Amino acid sequence: MNKVLLLLCILLATKGFSQTKVFPVIKSGGGMFEVPEAIPVADKKMKYKIIVDLSKASDKPDSVNASLDKLARLVNLHAEAGIPKENIDVVGVFHFLATPIILEDEAYKKKFGIPNPNTTLINELAKNGVKFFVCGQSLRARKLVDEKRNANIKVAQSALITFSTFQNKGYALILP
Repeated sequence: MNKVLLLLCILLATKGFSQTKVFPVIKSGGGMFEVPEAIPVADKKMKYKIIVDLSKASDKPDSVNASLDKLARLVNLHAEAGIPKENIDVVGVFHFLATPIILEDEAYKKKFGIPNPNTTLINELAKNGVKFFVCGQSLRARKLVDEKRNANIKVAQSALITFSTFQNKGYALILP
């Protein structure tokens, strides 16, 4: 009986620590935890302008890129904080080791043997207003210029120019 009582006490004591991730807007990635004890920091009237550096490779070709998932979490967190959709402007820039993420499924499959695991998340983010660019320099350095790309991703001359331009327009740089 003492063991049962002890187990019940442990379960009750840890109940607040075992939460499930929620996906308020972006359903295919960016899971987040609700934090009811958090004090409000977000300003619902403010216009959020954010540019996200997507330069890291996926852990494995068959997994969603962690930085892209963090971009999705950023969108979900702002929505959960009550920021209206019209008050958040997010831009994602693929370059360096993340460049292959931009490939459409067949091109990705040709290179890695499987369809692109990032396609669904990229498409859902784009549908929810996220704008994407890929660095033209990285496309050339990785010999991906002639490969078919996800239609939601536009080519920029370079990631460096894209970052400097958007930051000078007031966008905050996020390095996931």
